[in-house]
Amino acid sequence: MIYGIGLDLTRVSRIEAAMKRWGERFQKKVFTRGEVRYCLGKRNPYPNFAARFAAKEAFVKALGIGIRRGVHWRDVEVERGPLGKPVLKLHGRAVEICLKEGIQGLHLSLTHDGEYSGAMVVLETDRRVGTENRPSTSPMKAQT
Repeated sequence: MIYGIGLDLTRVSRIEAAMKRWGERFQKKVFTRGEVRYCLGKRNPYPNFAARFAAKEAFVKALGIGIRRGVHWRDVEVERGPLGKPVLKLHGRAVEICLKEGIQGLHLSLTHDGEYSGAMVVLETDRRVGTENRPSTSPMKAQT
């Protein structure tokens, strides 16, 4: 069952400007060493940094919380799976919240196109989510 879906679009120039203005301070606050190493290995690192930034934002949106509500930037890390697919690796408070909420699966998709990088995160659980606020009849059924 889907727990939550998060989507974020980040302007590459925004991340580039932050990195040029704040330098290593910004890098260390937002990105893990592995993420920095990966991005700096690219000819143009900024779309890759922006995609990772978007992934972190999309993750907390899928959880239904914000970065300032307990999950820190570096608690959410983007790595590459065995086939090169981007995957989320969680640390610290992100792990605690996912365990508490019964998150069983994490799915991540990244994209880059021109001035933007984006990310989508889908979180899965085996628990019923949000049933207390759902109407008793399905909105997909015709009302008579």
